[in-house]
Amino acid sequence: MVREMNMKYAALLVGIFLGIGLPAQAAPSTRDGEISVAQVAELIQRSSSDNAARNAAMAYLAGVGETTGLLIAEAERRTPGSITCTAPLGISSDTAFAALSRMDRGKWGQTAATPILVNDMLSRAGCRWTHRHSNERLPR
Repeated sequence: MVREMNMKYAALLVGIFLGIGLPAQAAPSTRDGEISVAQVAELIQRSSSDNAARNAAMAYLAGVGETTGLLIAEAERRTPGSITCTAPLGISSDTAFAALSRMDRGKWGQTAATPILVNDMLSRAGCRWTHRHSNERLPR
């Protein structure tokens, strides 16, 4: 539910900035209404010369980063396991664009950006899941 609310907020911010600051030919969302790789890549590419694009990209990336951190913390608290990362979670326009660029460009408009970015953040931070035995008590 937290992820859903944060992602809806990020989508709303991107939508506002796309509507205000970017031309009508802006990249489309996915068929399911998710923020597409094409949208995020376009915002990042334009951010060096367009304040509205920079603001939208930073709002979206901040939302993805914050939501990922919150979900990791909540999963750690609620589940019988441990999530450990060897480096801090982080995201920047450069790391985001690099992760998105690994996707087939022909599918950018139909591919949701957020799962790619979350996976990239977790991979770069070296995050691992360790399952605790069911007879162990969860910390309170």
